[in-house]
Amino acid sequence: MKKIAYIIPGYCESHTRQRGYNKIAKLFETQGIEAVHVDIDWKRKSPEHFSDYAEEFLKVYKKPKGAKVYVLGFSYGATIAFLTAPKTKPDALILCSLSPYFEEDLKDLKASWVRWFRKNFTESDYSFKKLAPKVKSRTYLIVGDKEDKACLVRAKGAREGILGSSLSIAKGAEHKIGQKEYLDAVEGVISKL
Repeated sequence: MKKIAYIIPGYCESHTRQRGYNKIAKLFETQGIEAVHVDIDWKRKSPEHFSDYAEEFLKVYKKPKGAKVYVLGFSYGATIAFLTAPKTKPDALILCSLSPYFEEDLKDLKASWVRWFRKNFTESDYSFKKLAPKVKSRTYLIVGDKEDKACLVRAKGAREGILGSSLSIAKGAEHKIGQKEYLDAVEGVISKL
């Protein structure tokens, strides 16, 4: 059976600039899963609609008949994976450091984070509570214990909001997908697929 994993990078990141994504691709490949790097055009002029980035992913996403498909996203890439999951219906969704920019999060974010987000995105008020029940994929959440509190709160909220999901806390990991501690947590999830 064919197995494919789509890897969506974080904001302004790519597998050509951050080696962590290539290491994740190798982790998938050691499990017999073909890794597909998703190139998101993060360099568009701002402000942008976040749904434009989601549409970019939907254009490359394919689920061949009978294949198992997995989607892993980091930070804003995790947001794209989450937003598109009701359409793509992957067999498993791996949300690494899901960004805390849903309408439920904004009231608790640092003012500087909200200002940056409003400056760069004209469409920003997605309700996590409204979208979570539409996600039917087996969902794995990962977050580093050294990340900002807002990321930890979002990950724990996602664990509570997505039916049947699990949460792994990467001990010693910051908001860096290529950090050894973070990669160890990713490897633990991939080994369960």
